[in-house]
Amino acid sequence: MKNFSLLIFSLIVFVNPTILAQKKVAVTSFWVSKHIGFDEIGGNAALVAAIASLSDDPNFNLQPVLDNFYKAFKDDYSKNFPFELLPEEDVVNRQEYKDYEGRFNESKDSERHKLFQRYLTPEGYKPLVESLFKGEKSNQMQMLKMFSNADGVMFVSMGYDFIKKPVPFTAGVRAFVRIKLWNKEGKKVFSINEYGTSKKSVGIVGGIPLMKPDKLLPLCESASEKLVEDLSKKIGKVSKKAAKKL
Repeated sequence: MKNFSLLIFSLIVFVNPTILAQKKVAVTSFWVSKHIGFDEIGGNAALVAAIASLSDDPNFNLQPVLDNFYKAFKDDYSKNFPFELLPEEDVVNRQEYKDYEGRFNESKDSERHKLFQRYLTPEGYKPLVESLFKGEKSNQMQMLKMFSNADGVMFVSMGYDFIKKPVPFTAGVRAFVRIKLWNKEGKKVFSINEYGTSKKSVGIVGGIPLMKPDKLLPLCESASEKLVEDLSKKIGKVSKKAAKKL
């Protein structure tokens, strides 16, 4: 009888591995950037100034994009992860997290004039940027230390780049999403990078794309919507393969 019970338990675990201790991950950064990159189309001081002005323009409102992305992450993407996410309130309401200042000052509201400050976040979240160097002072290592009760930390972000279109003197917008997860040792478990490109474009005059919000916003929105829809297909495949690294 004892051997039979052990056999049944083994079969249950084989069929449903979630019966074992579930890994937990803390999402410690979530943001959408209003700054549009311009590396592909070149750039000059006038273009940099134009992009900065666009980011400050209240009519260039990416809040609906953030809301849609965040809802998809919570309602759809999170169900494809082979681990649990710590409750949001356990992350954003932790006093240490509230007091934390990003490695690049990206979370200081008082310095929103810097290009690094063009971030929209869900209520309470920090717009933390991954530190490329390894060390205890990197944003990701500080988050791992802060949330030692989790098996890993995750950074989620969306941004935009101008891209050249086949028609001369026109540019499109490419949306991109980065989802990165580190385990307790600070080793990257997975990095999901996905892109979506707008079908329409804007004209380029004097090396500067047309910067009117009513022209650019639809490009950002369409690229984002397609990207958010397609992303769920990739998340499940990538995260399940990498789950054993947690």
